[in-house]
Amino acid sequence: MGVLITVPLRALLEQFAPDFPGFCKVGTGYNKQIDINAKGFIAVTDSVYLLKNLEFDAIFVDEAHHPLPTGMPKCEELYQLSATHKDEPDFRYTMGQAIEDGILSDYDITVPAISRHHSYVCLADLLLKQPRRFRRVLAYCNKVAEAKRFQMVLEELGLAAWHINAKTRPTIRQAV
Repeated sequence: MGVLITVPLRALLEQFAPDFPGFCKVGTGYNKQIDINAKGFIAVTDSVYLLKNLEFDAIFVDEAHHPLPTGMPKCEELYQLSATHKDEPDFRYTMGQAIEDGILSDYDITVPAISRHHSYVCLADLLLKQPRRFRRVLAYCNKVAEAKRFQMVLEELGLAAWHINAKTRPTIRQAV
């Protein structure tokens, strides 16, 4: 019947969709407009059950180290993809190979050791003292409130900064 791709989050659904024109999106915001005759589907894992009465030639499950969702449709071939799969992988494509192939850009990981006191100021200071080294920075924070505080500190020091989280609208996320 076609292909089904399952992803764990709506943000990933939006990220994958442009690469699969003609595929029907299934997930919050799209569930009332499911086109059963689409050539393929991209579904958020929690909404896969809406397709349980269909049968697919192939299903690709992203983040397959989690259990398969309830109500999974039938398929001829099931492909489970995961960066943290517990079994031996069927193939390997390293980040180094992706950089060499021009798929990814080379990057540098810096993990500063800081104390809890004034940690945002310490990180901002590091960015200011080495401007040529840190042109673009992706910082992970434990909480949304921490990300907002870090953004505020960077902006007060004259650096451009944004934060995104799971509740950030897709259009804003794309702009950032």
